[in-house]
Amino acid sequence: MKELLFFILGMIVGGLAMTTLMCCLQINRINEMEARCMQLEKEKSEVQDEN
Repeated sequence: MKELLFFILGMIVGGLAMTTLMCCLQINRINEMEARCMQLEKEKSEVQDEN
């Protein structure tokens, strides 16, 4: 019975930890994508300004 309780608690704690980690990694990925989009928009506006 103790083993089942530890297993369930481990699954809950592990699931919460992995969800938190995956959310943090996704936020970092979104920030990098936004920076890349801003860079592309800046380059596009510079090209339009030259014409």
